[in-house]
Amino acid sequence: MRVLYAFLLFALSHTPGFASSQPAPGVWHMVLGTETAAVAESTERGYPALPASALLSVGARLSYGRGEVIVQWGPREIRLRPDSPGALVDGRPLMMANPVYQANGIVYLPADFFSAILPQAAPGLVSVDAGNRTVRADPAVLAAASAVPAPVAEASAPVAMPQPAPPPRRRLVVIDAGHGGRDPGARGQAGTREKDINLQVARRVVEILRQDTTLEVRLTRNSDTLIALRDRPRMAARWRDEGQPALFMSIHCNAHPSRGETGYETYFLAEARTAESRRVQEMEDAAQQYEDDAPGGGSGDALGFIMSDLRQNQHLRESSDWAQMIQDRLREVHPGPSRGVKQAGFAVLVGATMPAVLVELGFISNRNEEQMLADPRQQDTLARQLAAGVQDFFRATDRRQSRAGN
Repeated sequence: MRVLYAFLLFALSHTPGFASSQPAPGVWHMVLGTETAAVAESTERGYPALPASALLSVGARLSYGRGEVIVQWGPREIRLRPDSPGALVDGRPLMMANPVYQANGIVYLPADFFSAILPQAAPGLVSVDAGNRTVRADPAVLAAASAVPAPVAEASAPVAMPQPAPPPRRRLVVIDAGHGGRDPGARGQAGTREKDINLQVARRVVEILRQDTTLEVRLTRNSDTLIALRDRPRMAARWRDEGQPALFMSIHCNAHPSRGETGYETYFLAEARTAESRRVQEMEDAAQQYEDDAPGGGSGDALGFIMSDLRQNQHLRESSDWAQMIQDRLREVHPGPSRGVKQAGFAVLVGATMPAVLVELGFISNRNEEQMLADPRQQDTLARQLAAGVQDFFRATDRRQSRAGN
């Protein structure tokens, strides 16, 4: 496989006059049925490209292994390799004008992948209007392409006795109380420690969710102990059975040098887009300084570990949608302003191969919000809204699957 990709790259680089003009940077629209996702082009390499995760919005399945990005629609398979302009479509080599690349842990596909490769790779499954930067897919068509026909029993085969239906699989919810042990997190003006607030709220969320017998609910820590950031999502991955629906929520309190800052915000894992998102990421990831002798601590670049693995991108849109549901729930009870859904590369979300969010419940550095966060009644109120956000996600998932099945 490496020899083939090397040959494709060599052939491209030695083809006279191969350079092609690229369209001006713009926004592509990924349309799946009645849902549309807008995805902005990146031009940091001198040509327009889109994150590979954009394909999730038109029903693709993505995986990453052995240095390859694998894109699948039903039986159709496309293999790509970062730093190569070659694409293998069901084993057939095709060329792009520019190579696939990775930047800040995100895999980008050149725009001509969408305009030139897709129409050949998934005919009848995906349609592309390159002029209007639009990719369309029909959920019903994709579902039919993915269906595997049941084997036909031979006439002489014995009739199987009916078996009782297995009990429905419980959904896993992992609640992570940020910081702990010798890592206090942020401190309020009155001395309130973030790690204590996080644990108190997390315990209450778990207590509420465990009333639902369809859920399996776990805490990454249930005491004042230090757990390495990268080990928290790994614990969730170990607890999860193959194919089990699962969610990961990390609970935190915010802080800012300006004590007037207030409000709540919810993050999902992606490259930070603003200076404020990067500041919050750096603040939360600073917990790694305590991990040199913690279990799993002090080894490797946690963020690069997963953001170079495209599997995380499978849950990008779900995590974003879930973050908005949580914001909507907190808006009903929180005295501060909604600071919105944001994205950043938090180490604690790295490795969570499931929809995952980090919730900042309020600014412990603000005297009024510190008092609110330390109030057990307010903690209960916030915990109930976080638990409701979990239920909102699963209800939305059930509705989406029901529509796809009809």
